[in-house]
Amino acid sequence: MEFVGIPSVDKFAVEYALSLCAKSSVKKGYSIDKEKEYLLTLELQIPESQCGESWNHKSVKEHYRAGKLSKKEYGYIVAHIDLGLAVVNECSPITK
Repeated sequence: MEFVGIPSVDKFAVEYALSLCAKSSVKKGYSIDKEKEYLLTLELQIPESQCGESWNHKSVKEHYRAGKLSKKEYGYIVAHIDLGLAVVNECSPITK
């Protein structure tokens, strides 16, 4: 996973990846330690990318620097990209 070099953002990227792994493991019948169960309750929603685009490291950095994303959103989106989950946002013409 790529880190942005801002510890307060990078911790959220790690949290996102760990939460996805924990949720996947539990679905497969595994259990996780009690102190890590909070990972199962995290909301991993991220803002949608611009219509016709997918998140990439350049666009998320620009949005963060412009104040359009919180540190948590920035970290979650970075992890989302690095995990290969970023897809083009197919918006309808009405929602642009």
